[in-house]
Amino acid sequence: MAGLSLLIAMMGFYAAWTHALRMRKHSGHVAVLWMLTGSFSLGLSVWSLHVTGMSSSVSFDSTMLSALPVMLASLSGFLLMRAISALRIVLAALLMLAGISLMHYLSSAGSGSGMSEIESRTLSLLVSAGAFCWFACAILVSFYDRRIAVQNAGKLEAVEQEYLHRMSHAEQQARQMTDYLRESEMRMRMTLRYSPDAVFICKRDGSIVYVNDTVIKLLGYSRKNLYGMTVFDLVPADWQDRYRQAAKEILADHDRHVKEIRLVRKDGAKIPMELNAVMLPDGRIYGSCRDITERKLAQRALQDTQGNMQRLLDSVAEGIYGVDNDGVCTFVNAAFLRILGYTDASEIVGKITHDLIHHSHADGSPYPVETCKVYQAFIKRQDNHVDDEVFWRRDGTAVCVEYWSHPIIKNGQVLGAVATFLDITERKSAEQKIHQLAFFDALTGLPNRRLLLDRLNQAVASSDRNNCYAALMFLDLDDFKKLNDSRGHDMGDMLLVEVARRLQACVREGDSVARIGGDEFVVVLEMLSTHVNVAVLQAELVGEKIRAALNVPYELNQYAYHTTPSIGIVLFRGREENIDDLLKFADMAMYQAKAAGRNAIRFYDPDMQATLEARVVMETELRSALRESQFRLYYQMQVDNKRRPIGAEVLLRWVHPERGLISPLHFIPLCEQTNLILPLGLWVLERACEQLRIWQDDALTRDLVLAVNVSATQFRQADFVAEVARVLNESGADPSRLKLELTESIVLEQVEETILKMREINRLGVGFSMDDFGTGYSSLQYLKRLPLDQIKIDQSFVRDIATDPNDAAIVQTVIAMTEAMGLTVIAEGVETLAQFEFLDLRGCNAFQGYLFSEPVPIEALEDLLASMDKG
Repeated sequence: MAGLSLLIAMMGFYAAWTHALRMRKHSGHVAVLWMLTGSFSLGLSVWSLHVTGMSSSVSFDSTMLSALPVMLASLSGFLLMRAISALRIVLAALLMLAGISLMHYLSSAGSGSGMSEIESRTLSLLVSAGAFCWFACAILVSFYDRRIAVQNAGKLEAVEQEYLHRMSHAEQQARQMTDYLRESEMRMRMTLRYSPDAVFICKRDGSIVYVNDTVIKLLGYSRKNLYGMTVFDLVPADWQDRYRQAAKEILADHDRHVKEIRLVRKDGAKIPMELNAVMLPDGRIYGSCRDITERKLAQRALQDTQGNMQRLLDSVAEGIYGVDNDGVCTFVNAAFLRILGYTDASEIVGKITHDLIHHSHADGSPYPVETCKVYQAFIKRQDNHVDDEVFWRRDGTAVCVEYWSHPIIKNGQVLGAVATFLDITERKSAEQKIHQLAFFDALTGLPNRRLLLDRLNQAVASSDRNNCYAALMFLDLDDFKKLNDSRGHDMGDMLLVEVARRLQACVREGDSVARIGGDEFVVVLEMLSTHVNVAVLQAELVGEKIRAALNVPYELNQYAYHTTPSIGIVLFRGREENIDDLLKFADMAMYQAKAAGRNAIRFYDPDMQATLEARVVMETELRSALRESQFRLYYQMQVDNKRRPIGAEVLLRWVHPERGLISPLHFIPLCEQTNLILPLGLWVLERACEQLRIWQDDALTRDLVLAVNVSATQFRQADFVAEVARVLNESGADPSRLKLELTESIVLEQVEETILKMREINRLGVGFSMDDFGTGYSSLQYLKRLPLDQIKIDQSFVRDIATDPNDAAIVQTVIAMTEAMGLTVIAEGVETLAQFEFLDLRGCNAFQGYLFSEPVPIEALEDLLASMDKG
């Protein structure tokens, strides 16, 4: 049993030692727990040792009781050992000695109690087994705790390293934050100090605790003075109560407040300022004031500009309004209100204009907003111009308008549109009247010539489409001029109105009646038979009906009047003839009716077609003649009263390859009608100027003047003046050697325009002669204003001048008149010596006629001039 007791003692002491070490490593409740288990292990080891060693002489009661002192001694020792010192070690040893001694005493006192050896050994074995189990568990727990402690120590060391690292980083951040805060504070101080705004910080009662330099410069106070004042001392006295109320609002919350105030300088001047104020966390008020003097001036200027702009808009006669991208009206001018019947801009500004003024078309049908042409300005960024829509007035009536809408673009972004409009109600009415005047006869209300041509074209197309005949009826009132001359034009107008009414009553609804001038009317009959004989009968029946209706006497303002019509009819089908020819054929047929005794009806005679075809052939040949240079210039000499040549008149001749020389009387009228006179007249002018340029180099001809006839069509050309200037420039001819001959009909038609054009040509150096003077109805009032150089007496007066007193008187009067007006006079058609002497005696100083020379080619004229020079 000695060996067992020794083993128990060693294990117990080792377990107590490990527990003591764990106690030293811990603190708090864990250290107490290790202290208790360690002291128990130590006491148990000593007691077990004792029990095992004395197993043969102990009793159960004394043995169990002996464990108490050693346990208490172990506990006391462990308590002393929690803090190591020499004294504590000695005390702990003494306590253990005392406990062991007491244990031994108690065990000895109970020995010999009669327990058998077997029971004693059994007790020893049970105590040993229990001690072994406790010590084993205690050592394992100690080792486990130590392992956990080592692991925790490693973790703790890692945590400590992380902690140290974080502490270092935190300290670095703290230093940086401190530097940043210090720098930020410095910047803040510098910002506040040098801020262009006046910065105040004041207490809740308004006492100033800080101002920046701007405040001192702005108000003129020293910093010391300001720190002894309140913010209410710096505002106008009569506004202080208002500012105190504003201060209460600022103190009531932590929001930023923006207000306009006025600060009073030390010298009493008041400065408008914008205040931005907020309550700071410490309960004080921060205020930043900005001088808004310039802004106020700018606002006032802007208000003035807006006022001026509004006055300008209001002074414009056109209505103007703006809309944003939602169609909401942004502004209107006075004309808008006036035209559309509104009294104040507030009635429409801020509302959808389309719903108010543009919601429907003129016929009342809805006008969808998505198709509104005003809105296209900001929808499609395009300008729009419309003159066929209406705006609606406030009272619900429509106004015809012409409007323009333009997008409002700023920085590339469309902000809306502006629209300008005119009330064109009167213009539309005028256009309607103009349309009426343009297409209808003002007196009778019948279609005029322009509308007739349109209706006639439709009739031709309908005839061609339906393969049926139609008829064109041309009628003229017989002796209508007598009524005008005897009863006046008012009576004639009454007759024409009544004739128009009767004509309309004689035709069907699809037929047309037109007045084309004077007493001439045209009737178009459509949808006649497809057979020519039946169509002729149908047209004749209508003609007879019209003739009978127009033969009924007329009551013209209580004056009974009777007249008859002469009617010409031409049938047509399809597009066999053009419109102009149909009118001419009907006109020819009407003249046949007049030639037949009037009050008659005549259909177009085919023989007249032959004449027309001959005319067409001649027109074709004329065009060929112009292309193939078949025209020649002939010259008829002009002389003075000494029979000396002074010039020549240029005359045109057509040298036909088959018919020979053709007189101008046969082709000039056709050239006038077909406008061939324009290229032909230009050709004559160019050749004449070229001849003048050739003559300028010859002493015999350099002073001669060439007279060129100008047709009415040629003279009325818009570029005629420029054409004359170009020909003169290109040919190099002397303009003073060129004379243009104009007839009375040219000169007296559109007199003002003629005078202007003649003066422009006159400034080129070109002279003018009035041809055929006396055959028309010249007005002296206009004649004296014309820039003429010469009057030409027509040959019809010269022919019988020696035998007819009337012609002689006329010629003498013309010569005297030209002398009075400072013009020269030339007589044409002088063929006899008696005619020449009569004219010479009366003062005529220039002559032209067969007495001196017939029209000859240029070569013959030059030979004649040379022979006269030699003779």
